[in-house]
Amino acid sequence: MAALSDRKKRILRSLVDDYIASASPVSSKDIQEKHLSDFSSATIRNEMSALESMGYLVQPHTSAGRVPSNKAFRFYVDQLMEAAPLDEYEIELIREHFGKSLTGIREIMESAAKVLAKVTRYPSVAVGEVSGKELLKNILPVRVSDDKALVLIVTDAHVFKDAHIDIAGDVTDQSLADAGKWLNKLFVNKTIDELRSVKKTGLLLNAELLRFQKLFDDVLDLLVKVSERKREVFAEGGSQMLQYPEYSDVERAKQFLTVIENKDGLAELIDDNNLEMSIKIGKEDDENVPEGCALVTAKFSGVGNAAVIGPVRMDYRKVVSVMEHIGKVIESIISGRE
Repeated sequence: MAALSDRKKRILRSLVDDYIASASPVSSKDIQEKHLSDFSSATIRNEMSALESMGYLVQPHTSAGRVPSNKAFRFYVDQLMEAAPLDEYEIELIREHFGKSLTGIREIMESAAKVLAKVTRYPSVAVGEVSGKELLKNILPVRVSDDKALVLIVTDAHVFKDAHIDIAGDVTDQSLADAGKWLNKLFVNKTIDELRSVKKTGLLLNAELLRFQKLFDDVLDLLVKVSERKREVFAEGGSQMLQYPEYSDVERAKQFLTVIENKDGLAELIDDNNLEMSIKIGKEDDENVPEGCALVTAKFSGVGNAAVIGPVRMDYRKVVSVMEHIGKVIESIISGRE
């Protein structure tokens, strides 16, 4: 593949920047007037024709202007894109989301998804890791009906509020509270993996707790299930995609919303990445990326991964800057907790 001259690179960067901003075909006159007044419109037009023949540009039938191909976006991201510093409002918005007291990884990653969607204005997904190495900090069984109890599980990284167990009808509120005290005495400051071993060996339980045998076994079952979740998925801003002209078509919009609502599928797409920062542009880079979309993913300080999904003409400069800033904030939070 022939290398691009500096002039072609300048023209291509200007054209991609304009197309990201406008979603409209860009003409040689546009580039000449806005960016490259040192070149004539005819010179720019000739270079654009050359870029088109090289596969970087496409000319819609209804327009004299041209639009970037996925190949152009790939080249732009890899070699032409410049940093886009965040403004004070964006920095303050991020600070507000992470400035409050966050009790664990779940809250951190949920905040990450929300602030990514707000600042970038693209749908965002965050996947928090669940590890068997987490230390149990508190277990609180609370009756919610005659035969069911909610078990609030607090680890040093998560708070699980959706775990329910069956209880015998003759278990009183007082005995449930007593059982909670003993469960904490047995479980607190042990890892979920340690308790998984306890379940296999039957250790820990003494004669004084035999009357709580079923509750003990049920809570251990819950802890094992929690450790097997491996991840929690938070998706925000799915409807924001509808503001972009690429998704004005109803069928295309429906297809995208179907993808964004499939949290397990999104998590697998995001998890399939060993890089600190990755940009996938269309199906050429990954066949699982939704049609006409790009995906920017980042790893956050060992607590999970996050991604922003947008049209191929996504504002990559903004998204990457926001990702990097949030990554630094999360790293400082984790370092402070440690």
